[in-house]
Amino acid sequence: MTSLSSDLFIIRDAEPTDLGFIHSTWLKGLYYGNDWFREIDQEIYFERYHQVVEHIIFGGKSTIKVACLREDPEVILSYAVFEKKEPGHILHWAFTKPIWRKMGIVKSILPQDIVSVTHLTKIGKSIKPKKWKFDPFLT
Repeated sequence: MTSLSSDLFIIRDAEPTDLGFIHSTWLKGLYYGNDWFREIDQEIYFERYHQVVEHIIFGGKSTIKVACLREDPEVILSYAVFEKKEPGHILHWAFTKPIWRKMGIVKSILPQDIVSVTHLTKIGKSIKPKKWKFDPFLT
């Protein structure tokens, strides 16, 4: 893993203008990154799972943190959607643009006390710490 100087990026709360990118990358990433979701008709998946993502984002409990270029805060490098739920945090989704992966950016966004994750892809499964439980029913 290459480390990236935090002088290049900042972490901020998501802005309304970020939501299109977040929806798109979450829906596409889950559909194409998880064989089980690929079994769902594509039109049905994108129409109905959009509602699930909306519920998570706008249900009032989630936090969305974004890592973006310091010089151009509209350029998103990575983001994470999580919520506080005792005894720690639940990670719903994290995404990093492919060119910025393996640099530790998403780790700088995430809370240290994540205990569960609600969405997994093949890549997510391979990098998820063993102590994090997979529980898709926490949404």
